[in-house]
Order: sequence, then C-alpha cells, then structure tokens
Amino acid sequence: MIKRSLIFFALFSACWLCKAQYDISLEVKNSLSDTMYIGYFHLGQTYAFDTCVNAKGKYRFKSKVKSMPAGMYFFSDNTGRYVEFLIDKERKLSFKTDYSDLAANISVKGSEDGKVYYEYIKETNRLGKEFKSLSSRTQNKEEYTEKLNELRLQNEELKEKFVEQHSEHLLSKILMASRPVSFPQVQTKYNQDGSVDSLAMRQENYFNYKQHYFDNVDLTCDALMRTPKEVFANMYSNYWDNVMKYEKADSLIYYTEKLISRTKEGGDMYKYIINDVTKRSLTDNIMGHDKVYVYMVEQYFETGKVTWMHPSDIEMNVQRAKKWKNLLIGKTVPNLACPEDDDKSPWHSLNDLETRYKILVFWSVECGHCTKEMPQLAEFYKNNKEKYDLGIFAVHTEGDLGQMRDFAQKFEMNWTNTNGLYANYDWHDYFDVEKTPIIYILDSENKILAKNVSVTTISQIMEMLEKGLFDL
Repeated sequence: MIKRSLIFFALFSACWLCKAQYDISLEVKNSLSDTMYIGYFHLGQTYAFDTCVNAKGKYRFKSKVKSMPAGMYFFSDNTGRYVEFLIDKERKLSFKTDYSDLAANISVKGSEDGKVYYEYIKETNRLGKEFKSLSSRTQNKEEYTEKLNELRLQNEELKEKFVEQHSEHLLSKILMASRPVSFPQVQTKYNQDGSVDSLAMRQENYFNYKQHYFDNVDLTCDALMRTPKEVFANMYSNYWDNVMKYEKADSLIYYTEKLISRTKEGGDMYKYIINDVTKRSLTDNIMGHDKVYVYMVEQYFETGKVTWMHPSDIEMNVQRAKKWKNLLIGKTVPNLACPEDDDKSPWHSLNDLETRYKILVFWSVECGHCTKEMPQLAEFYKNNKEKYDLGIFAVHTEGDLGQMRDFAQKFEMNWTNTNGLYANYDWHDYFDVEKTPIIYILDSENKILAKNVSVTTISQIMEMLEKGLFDL
C-alpha cells in the first residue's frame, strides 16, 4: 500500500511538472534586438516573466518547473516593440514574425487556439486601418458617419461571430467581459399625485445595475485576471470603488458572497476576491464597513479556507477581527470607569451618565488634532446638550493632568473628565486606540450608535439619529 501511494505521488508530481512547464520559441526576421522578454498582464499591471538573449533573432523560453498560467502575455524587446499572445491550453508553442511589424506578421504553430486568435486579430486590424483612413478618404459628413457606423457594425458582428463559434476560447471570455452590461429597463413609476417618481426609478435602475454588473464575466475563468486592465481589473475596481462604495455592510457582504459563489473554489479568482474584499474592508474609512472585515475573517480565515496564507497572518487577522467584533455598530460597550485624578480620587463611569445619548471620547492634551477638535466639541455640547439630552465621558489618554485641567477649564469642557491611566479594564486594547481623538456616540444603555466620528459631523449624525435615518 505504501509503495502504491508513493507511485501515485510520483505520477501526480510528474503530471504536475508536465502541466507547469513551457517551451516557447520565437523567430523574428530582420531583428535589430538581441534581447527579447516575455511579459504578462495581471490586474492592470504588467510584469516581466522570462528573458532570452540571441543576436540572430531566435529566442527560446523554456522551463520545467516554472508555471505559466493561462492569460494574455506579450513579447517585447528593449525598444518597446511588442506583440501579444494568449496562453490557454497549450504550453509548447512556436511563433514567427518580422521585426518591421511584430503584430502584423506574427504566426503560431502548436496552438489551434492561437491560430484562431490571430485570425481574429488580423480582421480587427484590417477594420482598424479602414477606420484610420476613413477621414482622409471621406469628406462628406453624412457619408463619413454612414461608413463609420458600417465599420462599427462589422466589428461587433466579428465579435459576435467569434464568441458564437468559439464559446470556450479565452478570447471569447475576454470579449464577453468587455461587453457593456445590459439589464431590465425600469417601468415608469408614479407618485400618488400622478407625477413621475423619478427617485424610485433611479433606485430600481441602480439595484438592477448592481445585480447584473458581472453578468458578462465568467468568474470561473482565472485567466481574466491576467489580461489588460480594460478587460477585468478596471471594471472590478469600479464596482467596489464607485458602484458599491456607500452600500451598507450587509449589502456588501451579500454581493461579495454572490461573486465568490461564481468562482472556482480554491482558484485564483476565488483567492483574489477573498483577499481583496478583506483588505478593502480593513482599510475602509466608511462607518460600519468594519462589519464586512469581521465577516470575511470569521467566514474564511477562522474556518481554514485561506490555505494560501501564512498561519501567522491568519492569526493576526483573526485576533483583530475578534477585537473589532466588540466594537461594531449595535454592540454594547461595557461600563467604563476612570478616576478624576489618581486612583485614590473619585471615580466616574459611563453608567453614571443618565442621559439619552452619550459621547465617549478618548483624547490627549498633547495631541494636535485633539486641541483643535475638543474646543469644537465643547461648543457643540454647550449649544446642544439640552436639545439631545446629551452627556460626555472624556478619557484623557496620556500627558500632564494639570495641563489637561487648564485646557478643559479654558474651553469650558464642562463634562465628565477622567484620567485614563487608571481604569476598571484595558480600554486601550478594548477600543483599539492607536490614535486620538476617537469619538463614540452611545445610547442610554451604552449601545454603539456611531463611532470614529469627527466633531464636524456630530451635529448631522445627531439630527439623523433623532429622525431615525441613521441606519448602518
């Protein structure tokens, strides 16, 4: 049994090496460069992959151990001349071209997919040349527009025909991903007074757009990650940077899972989306989006699904998520108590504030931002404490207490001021205080309503809380 297992392992390893190796030759007639590179695209960037030097214009790129995953690659010399090629199923390919025009003269052996690809490219190049010469050949505006539309139609027909005839070809995946998304048209909606409800129509249109955004993208095709940025990288980034930027956390989680479910588990796209969404939510400064980070870590890191990540990195994220989970919107802060001066002086706690709203602020007189924002907070408090039934519990994190008292007196910080060097629990760790000021808005039961807010936004947030509009 052991021998059989070893034999199976050896065969498996040999097969893996066969699949991973590549042997690519390139002959460039009339070459003026002795160096040729293979490069590849990856999520909007280009990277060098392999190099060959041959003064006679014959280059060979070969490896028995280095993998060459499917995607779009290119040959390039020192002068910047380049020509693209696709790697899909085959890894032993032979290319020929002429230095006068690498792209126009290239041909390939050893790949039927490659031949089909270049046949398509030559047709698109022909249409491109016709388009460039159109303005010089056609002076009449109407005739120019008519011929331009004809060329566009031919180009679209060429794409459609290719996709129809070669649906599994990598180029078809690229052409489909580059196609503008279409979604159901919104029916006209009316208000009770008979006027058009344009807001409801925009909202439904936006919902449909989100739902169908990736309809044309085969997310099981990992090779799409290794294409020029116009194919996948730009549209993917636009989705999170613009389309979904201000969505609520639960919505972000829903659409993230929707994307992941369409990938190959364990594939490059699967890994990328998990990594990317986790990273985005970690650095996102929009309130409430930290819930996405906690979800991703619990769903994928704690469950052992991110097998590609180092154990120490996994553990670091797990510990951070556990800490952040206690600070999500809607969580209740444990009663914090600190003294006025040293531990022998009177102590005060959050629970001592019997107000409808509470502001918990961590600050220091030695912090430049704090000395700017705390006077503004004092002014807001003086003008609104009765309006909102508001109390403030201020924790001084570091620095001279005498200076803090003088500062508080000068700017009429007439609320509960405490010395954070003493406390009933480690607030620095619990609230993940790495900088100051940090401001939380709590309800009467110490439930977090808003957090990490600036003083300039408190007034707006309080108004929204009063109207029941602040929902994350």
